[in-house]
Amino acid sequence: VGSEMCIRDRFIPIFVTDSVFIELQNKQIRTMDRKKMKRVALGALICAFSLSSCADKDVYQGGEGGNDKNTPLSPTEAFDFNMKQEVKVNVDYGFTNDYYIVFELYSQNPMKEEDGSWVKDETLSYIYSASTDKKGKYSGSTQIASDIKEVWLYTDYLGAISPVKITISDNGEIKYNQADYIASLNTQTRGVTNSGHNYLDDWMLMPGADWDIYGLPSNIEPNISMPSAATLYSIKEVYSSKGNGKTMEDVYPQFFGSNISSEIKVIKDTELSLVFVASTASWKNVVGYFTYPTGTVPNVDNIQKVLAFPNATPINKIVENERVGALLCGHEVKLKYWNSEKQQFEDKFPAGVTVGWCLEGNGFNKGNIVRHSYVGEPRYSYSAMNSDNKQRVVALRDKGTDQLVAIGFEDNKDLDYCDATFYLKIAESQAIDTDLPELPSVDPPITVNNTVTGLLAFEDLWPSQGDYDMNDVIVEYKSTIYQNALTGKAYKIVDEFTPVHSGGSLVSGFGYQLYQLEQDRVRSIKVEGPEGWRVETDQSSPTIILFDNLRSVIGQKYTVTIDLADVDPKQVASPYNPFIFVTSRAREVHLVNYPPTDKADKELFNTHDDVSNVSAGIYYISRYKGEVDLMPYGMNLPVIDFTVLSKAEGVKIYETFPKFISWVESGGKKNTDWYKK
Repeated sequence: VGSEMCIRDRFIPIFVTDSVFIELQNKQIRTMDRKKMKRVALGALICAFSLSSCADKDVYQGGEGGNDKNTPLSPTEAFDFNMKQEVKVNVDYGFTNDYYIVFELYSQNPMKEEDGSWVKDETLSYIYSASTDKKGKYSGSTQIASDIKEVWLYTDYLGAISPVKITISDNGEIKYNQADYIASLNTQTRGVTNSGHNYLDDWMLMPGADWDIYGLPSNIEPNISMPSAATLYSIKEVYSSKGNGKTMEDVYPQFFGSNISSEIKVIKDTELSLVFVASTASWKNVVGYFTYPTGTVPNVDNIQKVLAFPNATPINKIVENERVGALLCGHEVKLKYWNSEKQQFEDKFPAGVTVGWCLEGNGFNKGNIVRHSYVGEPRYSYSAMNSDNKQRVVALRDKGTDQLVAIGFEDNKDLDYCDATFYLKIAESQAIDTDLPELPSVDPPITVNNTVTGLLAFEDLWPSQGDYDMNDVIVEYKSTIYQNALTGKAYKIVDEFTPVHSGGSLVSGFGYQLYQLEQDRVRSIKVEGPEGWRVETDQSSPTIILFDNLRSVIGQKYTVTIDLADVDPKQVASPYNPFIFVTSRAREVHLVNYPPTDKADKELFNTHDDVSNVSAGIYYISRYKGEVDLMPYGMNLPVIDFTVLSKAEGVKIYETFPKFISWVESGGKKNTDWYKK
């Protein structure tokens, strides 16, 4: 550290007494004349002062001397330097089918457009995840970064609207009620077109069919028709983007081939309903059906396309800040059979007919049904009717019943068949031919995982003040907690700790404590990493020491797996209670307001510059006479490039991050993103 950074901003007088001079004269430089010896002695003491002024990295500095104790900090003055906010999470999907779902919260939209489809951005990490009860309700709380002002609520479960953007309220609540959300969107509806729309001549409408400006059919059934949760999870798994350039045929080749049908052969008179499930398409697609006598060959000229859904787009889809869809999973339209001989629609589809499917790519435009030259002709389930002879529909029979068939459409070229996903509801049992492939079973999620990452930065001179560059010890961490989706209890945690920088000259070790747990709540602890780690069994709470000398393990990762006896996840909230210990095991340095372990020397509190108030639960904080009144000895930071701190040797953290000052002065209310510069 350069001398300009080390010398304190205060004057300390230096006196050289005759006795000191005489002692130096007798022991060191007897042959020199008196004048020269005095210059040497004076220079030696000035050098000693200079070294002591640089001792921010070496020895204790400042504060009260002797046995005097500092006045504890008043709770009204305290600031915890916590960069997280406690938020309440209240979610109500309003289910009636007795099934829980797992949801996730993101700090940005987790969906992205890729090759004409909206897919989940797997590069993003969620900030919180939990499971609802069997009525789709969840009420709890969690800690998230304090600079987050809005979140996106996401779930894989197709029976819920996802994702939904939610603003965190002023009182720190993330609240979502699906019924209220749908109602708020429906207030934006501009009314039914009253047959003022236009549609293509080669399409036919069912009697009384109409739609609003968003394409919501007027003949939608009044009640939502939802299949079992297991069926929806299976549909989600099969009809989804496969990534890495893979198509559905690459993953499920058994669904394709010249002998595979995507059409429904009716063998007993029955009513049929088409039920919307989901769409990942960027296009606003028109979906319909046609029929032909079983055993005959259909073609474009001898079939009649009948419109079922003018716009197969979900209600929560937003394009350029405008809502563009209206459909909910479970929206049902009863199909009508077009009897070409009698020139009339009938409620039941007769035995001996085959039902095929058709899609007009991006055909919904401002309430009208159109055909674009860049799209070309409609897509058909009967492959030979398509100009490229490609299979454009995959239909899969639910093996648990013969009255449900999942149907996925491909509108363009990525061949994931999730551009419009429906299921066909068959009123009569044993009414269709069972030659369709089966829908694979997919188990619903049984676990909930939450991962937290961050940077732990410490000053090593506690209880004295340091230079507050916050880089004496820097450790990166990644912690994952595993919970049972049904009970919400935590049964395992996996932590990764990597020491990445040593900026102090003292010998520092590192460990952490699950300070809210009793020892018997831990079933086992496994550590993978450099030798020297240990579990301290003589502590009141589980305590793990990873290393005793930071410099010997820089850049080496420790992985700690802890099996738990089903505990409340709040009891193992990361990063637990991390600490360093400096020059001896007894001199622990923790984050602000985190308690010392049983092995810490409690007599060090309120000495030198520490103003902890142990009785009030205020620990490891100093009163600072500078740009801010208080300073910490350790901080839990969001993951940033640690070199920003490591390169700022001797530079106070508020000089590296100028917004730090107003963040502290406001008690954490202003400039919550100060670490982003």
